[in-house]
Amino acid sequence: MTTAPEGHQVVYKLYKGRFFGLFSIVLLNIATGFVWLSYSSVPDAARVYLNADDFLVSLTSILYFIAYIIMAPVSGWMFEKHGIKKALIFGASIQIVGAWLRYFANFIDSTPDNNTGRLVLTMIGQVIAAGAQPFFLNLPPKFAAVWFSENGRTTATMIGSVSNALAAALAQLIIPIVTDNNVPSTMSNTTLFTAILAIVALIPAIFVADRPPTPPSPSAAEALQETAEEPFKTSLKKTTTNKQFLLLMVTFGSLVGVFNTVTSLIATFAKPYGYTVNEAGYFGAAMVVAGLIGAGISGPVIDKTKQYKTLCKLGVPVATAFLVALIFVVRVDCFAGIMAVMVFIGVSAFAVLPAALELAVEITYPVTPASSASILWACGQLVAVIMLFVCTGLQNDALSVEKGLNPPLIFLAIWAAVFGALPIMLITSPYKRLEAEAAKRKRDDAGSLGVLDGVSGGGGKTEYVPEEKVAV
Repeated sequence: MTTAPEGHQVVYKLYKGRFFGLFSIVLLNIATGFVWLSYSSVPDAARVYLNADDFLVSLTSILYFIAYIIMAPVSGWMFEKHGIKKALIFGASIQIVGAWLRYFANFIDSTPDNNTGRLVLTMIGQVIAAGAQPFFLNLPPKFAAVWFSENGRTTATMIGSVSNALAAALAQLIIPIVTDNNVPSTMSNTTLFTAILAIVALIPAIFVADRPPTPPSPSAAEALQETAEEPFKTSLKKTTTNKQFLLLMVTFGSLVGVFNTVTSLIATFAKPYGYTVNEAGYFGAAMVVAGLIGAGISGPVIDKTKQYKTLCKLGVPVATAFLVALIFVVRVDCFAGIMAVMVFIGVSAFAVLPAALELAVEITYPVTPASSASILWACGQLVAVIMLFVCTGLQNDALSVEKGLNPPLIFLAIWAAVFGALPIMLITSPYKRLEAEAAKRKRDDAGSLGVLDGVSGGGGKTEYVPEEKVAV
């Protein structure tokens, strides 16, 4: 425990470098989102370009989630052994390799009778690039815990985490412009664009610092004093035996799985009712943009109130209710209705996202935030894989038009209700990290602790300044 000399006050500093690091995480998440949706955003063009059926086009998204599950433990080990910077650079590097392999597939001829070469190289590139995702998606809670104070952690986590969803919205809007769904050869434009974007996203990561010179909060002070984090397998054991965390994992995994499935297959769901891929892109973008607004509001509010459980218990049932509503509005000539429901789904679901990630840290503290985040996201990707297989199998265009109801949407709503809205109501865990920080503050000889914002110099030790010189 860090203690201050008598008559002095501990000052936890905030450094401007925290914003640069957060920007790097956002850019990397945007790049990985474009790679993820390169093919499913323009399914008709992708089907002809790859000379593949609908399932193989959906497989480009499914492989993305499977690769995440496989690489999540690797990312946890990298953060533990080599720090934030090296882990980010490694993830960005394999993303570049995968993205360029997909582009090189353009130079392999593909016909209905001989599609193997282009299809195989595309899938290999997709899997390699997908392996980078956990290095970016798991990091925001850990980065926020190390670089931000308790009054800014949730907002930082929100910005880093929703950047992947922002990428989904941008991809659904931009990819149909870059690739003409009616001209399959233009698929090469998207693969080249994403390959260049992957290189651009690497550059800021090279200059990201692993840790601030001095800690921004009591919990960060304790973390930065440690010479090494506990092994990932130890964190895994602690989290998977925590019943409260398991309830949150089921809820979080269900919501993420539903979002990823809707994002990946929205064009497929809307097609039987006469909507184009561009209009489907508007649906997905409306959900994400509205969600960004919801998360942008909830993040600062939660930073002030610390009501993680309250927001989750309100937001999850509301999002589930609008998923039920989506069943009845996805029909012919109901563009405005679909847009409205997608907006409400986005606002309610995304508002929960940063609260859930921070709640996971509170429930499992002192487990490292990267471990709890990686398990939550891995569960979400696993659920997405299951949902994509099921929804692809349930999709029946003729039945959807005849009955006016889409079977996959019914399945998604039922799943969200049973595995999302119900488990979240059973969470009663105290906020362990907040309680530990409050106790540490009471132990400090100086009483209340100050936080300084701005100065990025200084050594690696906690700084003490005379109490009378601390700015309030």
